[in-house]
Amino acid sequence: MVTTLCAIALLGQTSYAPTGAQIQVTMGNNKSFVITCDPKASPKTVARVTELVRAKFYDGIRFHRVEDWVSQWGDPTSRKSLDGAGSGGSGKALPFEGSKVSFLRGVVGVASTGAGVGGDSQLFIIKKDSARLDGKYAVVGKVTQGMNVVDAIVRGDTIKTMRVLARTRR
Repeated sequence: MVTTLCAIALLGQTSYAPTGAQIQVTMGNNKSFVITCDPKASPKTVARVTELVRAKFYDGIRFHRVEDWVSQWGDPTSRKSLDGAGSGGSGKALPFEGSKVSFLRGVVGVASTGAGVGGDSQLFIIKKDSARLDGKYAVVGKVTQGMNVVDAIVRGDTIKTMRVLARTRR
């Protein structure tokens, strides 16, 4: 019974399909991935991230943290050096917006100084399911294209550009 309930819960999450704005992240090697935002999960967070993308804040920023389960970027000091990178931001703190989205592979969240604390500009992508983060960090959305590009990122890789893509009407 418990196994069945766990499987049902995981199956529901596997179909997590946010429908907000899409952000294309183009790396220094010209490979790219797409994040589909989830303004229903974290409306203020998604609004701020897309505002930063439109202002070209993330252009030239490097990935300062890359581990087997997560990759993180968004510290503007990483443009000059990775030494000490990981504590900088845009200077505008966000309120904490918890959600019921589980931090499974591909989910994008906002890094902060601790669980239940709002973040700033640093984002992370989950590469291995990390349910221990559930409810503790704001969710921006999910990588919906190019997860293989994310898997190949190494510490120091540069983001060439991040752009909000135009949505086509259906």
